[in-house]
Amino acid sequence: MKKFFLTLCVALVATGFAMAQDLAAVVETFNAAATALNEKNYESALTQFNTVLEQATALGEEGAEVANNCKESIPKILLQLGKEKAEAKDFDAAVDFFNKASDKALDFANNDAVVAEAQKLVPQMLNAKAGALLNAKDYAAAVEVYKTIVEKDAANGAAWFRMGQALAAADKADEAVEAFTKAAENGQEANAKKQLANIYLKKAVACQKEKDMKGMLENAQLSAENNDSANAQKLIGTAALSLKQNQVAAEAFEAYLALNPEAADKAQTIYQIGTAYMGAGNNGKACSYFKQIKGDAKWGEAATYYITTLKCN
Repeated sequence: MKKFFLTLCVALVATGFAMAQDLAAVVETFNAAATALNEKNYESALTQFNTVLEQATALGEEGAEVANNCKESIPKILLQLGKEKAEAKDFDAAVDFFNKASDKALDFANNDAVVAEAQKLVPQMLNAKAGALLNAKDYAAAVEVYKTIVEKDAANGAAWFRMGQALAAADKADEAVEAFTKAAENGQEANAKKQLANIYLKKAVACQKEKDMKGMLENAQLSAENNDSANAQKLIGTAALSLKQNQVAAEAFEAYLALNPEAADKAQTIYQIGTAYMGAGNNGKACSYFKQIKGDAKWGEAATYYITTLKCN
């Protein structure tokens, strides 16, 4: 920054000796602030420019040029101080400086570029802070920061997604579902649906352990709807068969084998498909599946019994 030079002889004529002395002192302080700024001593420069601004403003019209130079410098210095804090990963302090830079530039009505840059950097700092908290497994704190982000930018799909991850890690499945749903609605559909599928799959397994077949079926179906998988289809088939929803069971087991054709329990699954179709009244389909395993060492005898009972051709 250039120093501000004042021609005192002009000031003497224009304002009188006392006023010229006051202005000269202000200019001297301004030049000291400019020196500090050139030396990148930003905190000292900020303090001095704020002092000069107050003094120059008190001089009225005679100090207007000096005051305007201070107003040009102060928001830029605040922005730079914020960047220093960001580099040091002091995200809270960085956000504070960026907000102050924006506020001062708006108050002074003199620097749209500073306002735009500061307002762009604030959410970046919040995201960085939340990410650091998430990596440190401080899930509750991370969630609170992500909430701050989406309160200001409800279309921030990445923040909703990260919030969902933090909530899921904190075993807050229902809240995680809400966050991932928002993420899916705002540009994160593929990734969010994978996470939703995982949550619903875990819920289905938990229901299975509690012998809640209805809950197991509903959650496994939601898992498959979001991101189809062999595991989800197997759970659907198992639950539906238990609930005597035979058509649903048969189709789910078929989907399971389509997704996992070399499944270790392939013969058992074929037998279950046969029994499901038999229960649904589709004996032709049942026969076709029973015939596939009539020679199996474990399931062949049961399959042969139904082949005979159903009079399969």
